[in-house]
Amino acid sequence: MKFNSALLSLVAAGLFSVAAHADTTVAGGTIKFEGQVVDAACSVFADSMDQTVTLDQVTASKLATAGTAAGQQKSFNIKLEDCDTTASQNASVTFIGQSDAVTSGALANTAGAGAATNVALQLYGADGAVLPLGTTSSTTTLIDGENILPFSVDYIATGAAATAGNVSAVATFSTTFS
Repeated sequence: MKFNSALLSLVAAGLFSVAAHADTTVAGGTIKFEGQVVDAACSVFADSMDQTVTLDQVTASKLATAGTAAGQQKSFNIKLEDCDTTASQNASVTFIGQSDAVTSGALANTAGAGAATNVALQLYGADGAVLPLGTTSSTTTLIDGENILPFSVDYIATGAAATAGNVSAVATFSTTFS
């Protein structure tokens, strides 16, 4: 019996020890929730709203002549969901951003310190044609449900030979349904 009462004492002591520990709360952080209700034929998929397209590196020798694209377009998509073709049958996209001073309609390189010079970014529509800033893309015929609108971007020489450095630009887009 001595063994059982000793074991019972140890178990009881352990339970009191656990009960004596209080919960601890630490400050967390802030979570920002955003959304939007739209009156349109489709909604833009959340991953398409704020995306980053990382272009492959390019050698300056590919950008030696003004107006020459590097020839290494990087594809990206804008995904539409919940499309209802009874509301609209077509969609098109317009990109807005800071236009390059030399090559109008191309996105200016806004990389800041350490930026490559004489280079901009050129957008292309689904048809592979140059898509200048502020110009509406060709229309895509919608289907009910999910739709993918394909685009691409490439480096373009804007003046004398490009110099090495970072390239960065930001564009916003709007979608038009018809």
